[in-house]
Amino acid sequence: MQILFGDWRGRAACKSHRNMPRHSTSSGGFWFKMMNNGPVYSAHQLHYLPWLAYFFKIQAADKFVFADDVQYKSHNFINRAQIKTAGGKQWLTIPVLTKGKQAQLIRDVRINTEINWRRKHWKSLIVNYKTAPWFEKYADFFAEFYAKNWTFLFDANFAAMKFLLEALSIKTNYFLSSEFDLEPGRTERIIDMGLRLQCRTYLSGPSGKKYMDLGLFEKNRIGVEYLQFQHPQYSQQFGVFQPAMSVIDLLFNEGPNAGEILAKGKETMRQ
Repeated sequence: MQILFGDWRGRAACKSHRNMPRHSTSSGGFWFKMMNNGPVYSAHQLHYLPWLAYFFKIQAADKFVFADDVQYKSHNFINRAQIKTAGGKQWLTIPVLTKGKQAQLIRDVRINTEINWRRKHWKSLIVNYKTAPWFEKYADFFAEFYAKNWTFLFDANFAAMKFLLEALSIKTNYFLSSEFDLEPGRTERIIDMGLRLQCRTYLSGPSGKKYMDLGLFEKNRIGVEYLQFQHPQYSQQFGVFQPAMSVIDLLFNEGPNAGEILAKGKETMRQ
């Protein structure tokens, strides 16, 4: 396989992860799990190289569900991420095919392979992070990742997610929502997940208050927690600290310390 922008050596090529079974990430742990009676679960659509709060949420749960069988919505973080550059923030966007596909599910979204986004993204990482302390430690994976001609957005995101979870040493069992035959309805789906996963506490982002029917949670004896994330600071290139960048900014700058720094994001507030 040809490697874009040079051979970084030493890592096997990325593989597609369609129809993958449940998994467990590598070693780690988190204080939130000690605060609750029974396992904690959470869920979210799979994003492209997400920011720190996304991983903080995974880290805080015992079981996490990547929602792949819900409708794809444009103009969000499922296909784009931000990195820090000498000139400020820069978007990295994976072009996708959406014309005439308004109701397509996340797992079915195809990448527009006529646009060479892979070369552009990989070059952006090299230009902006080649002098970062830990860039070379992770460069092998990204060289292989961007060398692969991905067809489905979910496959690309899932391959990157598996690598990032391992790099951050997060220990959380994770699943795909398509593994379950979930009840229809926004709140009903979440409750059904918990019952099937045998969890008694759902960890939600703050926006969950706007759409969840808390009465249904109470009826099914599932508690609800709301995660409030305070962004930790870390060593960063290019002047004043810029929060809310992709987690790769943390990895390239802090390396093996990234997981510990991530865990400093806080705090969780009970309803």
